[in-house]
Amino acid sequence: MLSALSRHLPALPPPPPLLLARGDAFFVRRVPLAAGEPIEPQARLAIEGLAPFPPEQLYFGHLASADGTAALVFAAFRRRFSAEETEGWDGAALVAPEFAPLLAARPGAGGHAEDGAVLHVGDSRVTALAWRAGLEMPVAVVVRAGGAEIAQSVLNELWERAELPAGAQLRRLEGAPGFAAAHDGAITATVGGEALGPWPDEWVRTGDVRDPDFLAERRRADVRDRWLWRGLLGAVAVLVLAATLDLGAGVLGALTRGREARIAAQAPTVRQTETAQALANRIAELSEKRLMPFEMMSIINPARPDSVVFQRAITRGLLRLEVEAQAQNAEDVGRYANALRAQPGVAAAAARDVRAREGVTSFVLDVEFKPEALRNGGAL
Repeated sequence: MLSALSRHLPALPPPPPLLLARGDAFFVRRVPLAAGEPIEPQARLAIEGLAPFPPEQLYFGHLASADGTAALVFAAFRRRFSAEETEGWDGAALVAPEFAPLLAARPGAGGHAEDGAVLHVGDSRVTALAWRAGLEMPVAVVVRAGGAEIAQSVLNELWERAELPAGAQLRRLEGAPGFAAAHDGAITATVGGEALGPWPDEWVRTGDVRDPDFLAERRRADVRDRWLWRGLLGAVAVLVLAATLDLGAGVLGALTRGREARIAAQAPTVRQTETAQALANRIAELSEKRLMPFEMMSIINPARPDSVVFQRAITRGLLRLEVEAQAQNAEDVGRYANALRAQPGVAAAAARDVRAREGVTSFVLDVEFKPEALRNGGAL
């Protein structure tokens, strides 16, 4: 009876989309893992150590190797994405970085994998990934805004960062990267509609960059919705049987009136919430979408002495960064400030509020950057 009734029920809604976030907003690192230990805490600890901001301000995720000895971790400052870019994320089944599907395109993948690289030139970004022989996860990922005109410079940067030999394999891909979902839920990585390879089920969970609490609630809601759908089929069967006793019409009418009453009662609250959310998103977009804290940190970090430890970093406008730090060696404070002033991308640097206590010198580092140093998005 249920199969006959299902022909008269509304069709199930289409499956939620599998979305990609632009790759040039993320910093990406390959980190080693302790074999036999839980992977997720190690990956989260690595992200917290690499990022100057707490996880609550990041979109982040990780992809672990099959043997559990390494993981590719990635994170992006949330405010680098506009409200328009994240508008459809809540309803998506997966939101992963744009370079994620390209991991399935490794040249020579298999038991005899050698040094190699993958290059993808898109309409607005160029992405390159490099692998070393015997390693499952890429050792370097480079994503830059631009087209075919910057492809060679991206490859040069990738070869230098990964220390690839001159004869390493190179695979070039064309078409938009993406994911395709089968009826059984299996996901395949694609480029230009062509299948590259299967996407591990565990990667679907850990590679999603959205808030972990939100994702956990989504999974609970999916389970609940499946049971609700099965319950709905059973309820329809009961209603049809009741209709033979001339009771179905009254039951359905009561359900419809109750649902309409609840919708009408909640409509003002929904409109008010939507208006407040739209206003908050617009304010955040207009005020802070151009902040580049990761690029600022990448400029000042190479000159940092080993005794200097960053405690807190705050952006002051688009071109200034204020860093609270400590140094075990008081002389390193002045040397660090002088070294920063010599950097080509730094307009001014000064250490202030210098205080020494119990052998530790705390200070505030105020750095102003030249506009051209951040114009192309920096090097992540």
